Amino acid sequence: MKTAILSSAAAAALLATQAHAAGHAGTMGYALADDGATLVTMADIAAPGEAQTFELDTALDAIAFRPVTGDLLGYTNDAIYTINTADGTLTDVGATFNDGAQVADGSVVAFDFNNAIDAVRAITSAGDNLVYFPEGFGDGDDRANSVIRVTDLAYAEGDDNAGTTPMVFANAYTNAIAGETAGSTFQYALDAETDALVSVANNDGTLEIVAPIMVDGEAVDLSAMGGFDILSPSEGENQAYAVLQMEGAETAGLYAINLDDGTATMLSDLGMGGFSGFAVSPGM
Repeated sequence: MKTAILSSAAAAALLATQAHAAGHAGTMGYALADDGATLVTMADIAAPGEAQTFELDTALDAIAFRPVTGDLLGYTNDAIYTINTADGTLTDVGATFNDGAQVADGSVVAFDFNNAIDAVRAITSAGDNLVYFPEGFGDGDDRANSVIRVTDLAYAEGDDNAGTTPMVFANAYTNAIAGETAGSTFQYALDAETDALVSVANNDGTLEIVAPIMVDGEAVDLSAMGGFDILSPSEGENQAYAVLQMEGAETAGLYAINLDDGTATMLSDLGMGGFSGFAVSPGM
């Protein structure tokens, strides 16, 4: 069901900042709001004020775009769904959750496809580290259409934040090339505890600081709300975007993220806050 989620003030704020996003035209965006009960779809992230919204039958914890198939997937602690982005309809794919393959209650879930193997990783603010292997994964692979648990997240020995308990709330893989798998990928994440862009060593769960997130040359205090994704027009060409909400702020912003130095450049003030997931895909 299509609904109105943006107030007139929020829409005005979005429209006023669309010029900043114009250089990123042609990229579609998806976000979760209302504690995962609403899907927000942007036909073009350069015009977020024109977003459509859909009430979902089941509240989702996270969403991820699957580059190989073009599907949008949703995650809850006991089901994986495909999402019809035209109307918000959810279809349960019947995934099996293996022993221990659930996330901690109340944790924030980050969810993104590793396009080198066409499997999706869920990591959380509580340190959980899960992998979902879609139906048809591999050649008769027993893991197909199942979720498994691997090593929990922790900072590497020798990292400046070794011993710090992370609060990862968003992740994104490079080389998310539409319609094909990638030759290689690299996983980044956002940690609200260290306010940093970090790397994640897949099943090992090892985190290392890449750079602090900086806005206008200043360090920020990230809340564990929002999301993060990468769009790759070709192998090695990675455009990173994030929905970020700072601690104490009432609204979130859409940012371009520099994966080398952590610089976050605001593209749009989204006029509202409380987002709990974000994904991007090539425009239609």
